[in-house]
Amino acid sequence: MDAHAFFEGLLPEGKVRQRICRQLGISLDDDAGLLFAIGEDCAGALSILPAGVTPGTEREPPKKLTMDQINRLVRSLGEETSALAGRNQRFSLAGAQEKQPVIFDGVSYALPDRGNPSGHILKFETVQRVCFAELIANDMARLMDLPVAATEFLESGKSDEAVPYLRIERYDRMRDASGNLIRLHQEDLLQALGVPTIFKYQHDGGPSIKEVAEVLRENTARPIDALSHLRDWQIFNYLIGNWDGHGKNLALLYAPDQAVPALAPFYDLVAIEFLNLVRPGTWSRDMAFSIGDHHEPERITRADWVVFAKDLGMPPKRVLGRLEELATCLPEIAGKTLQAFTETHDIEVVSDRLEESIRRRCHWTLNSVFANRPAN
Repeated sequence: MDAHAFFEGLLPEGKVRQRICRQLGISLDDDAGLLFAIGEDCAGALSILPAGVTPGTEREPPKKLTMDQINRLVRSLGEETSALAGRNQRFSLAGAQEKQPVIFDGVSYALPDRGNPSGHILKFETVQRVCFAELIANDMARLMDLPVAATEFLESGKSDEAVPYLRIERYDRMRDASGNLIRLHQEDLLQALGVPTIFKYQHDGGPSIKEVAEVLRENTARPIDALSHLRDWQIFNYLIGNWDGHGKNLALLYAPDQAVPALAPFYDLVAIEFLNLVRPGTWSRDMAFSIGDHHEPERITRADWVVFAKDLGMPPKRVLGRLEELATCLPEIAGKTLQAFTETHDIEVVSDRLEESIRRRCHWTLNSVFANRPAN
């Protein structure tokens, strides 16, 4: 079961998986068949190849993509992948969102394969404003000293017809002495625990923050740093309204020649509460990991944060102090981040609603947990 959970965790989920299986003529429940079909470029350092097929020692040039093809891919929200790659679609990314691994050299794009790993991921606007909500969350996290994947907000087309997308630099890749991209091993927390993807949410039977903390404490090179980042990640998710920060959004990353991993940079940070303001009721408001005894954000009390601290193995005073610090500074950081975005992107994103949402949650947290209200 553990090995199956690990390899199943390399595959896409939901409608993305359905599309790929339909296009390639593979049964929806055939994990092995799907891996052999699209496993040449996966998360981490693995290439899944059929028997008798080897990566080879020499790299052939990858298939180049024109900007017209990239624009078609973006505007089709990933549906054009089969037209670009055909039966040669040999790449797999876990998750439920439409995305495309690519090789990007700073100017042009190409498709990855067994000998040419992808270095970037393109994410598409499958939900209205989702690219903006992820970019802003990522930028805020970086300003709060959280390690995050480098993310750029781009657009296909101009003015009213522009379609947003993200270009994200992969943290599980690096360049060798010759300048070639190489793959680094990584495994998400569900894979590390041998838990199938269907249990990525705690309330569905998935792991708790306490279990994640135990993995980091026992298996990472710098457990104190890893646990501090886990603490800040969960506080940040709560304050920005990222209800979808689940176990597959945490990973262990192995640097070259190191047997002990570190906690990987954070990814898939999205201001879900803002998306619910844009399209009410689109997303569940239950947190993927509970804080104390509660998943519902409005029911989380000071006592729950004390339990959260104990789950991390930290003094409650330290965790509460960090919660107060982040809740105090985040509204200003949100304002600066949104101002910087609007100065470089001439599009309407109702960003004031996002800033107000974060400001309200931070002020509510300071009132409910610390019984004080900071001056505006």
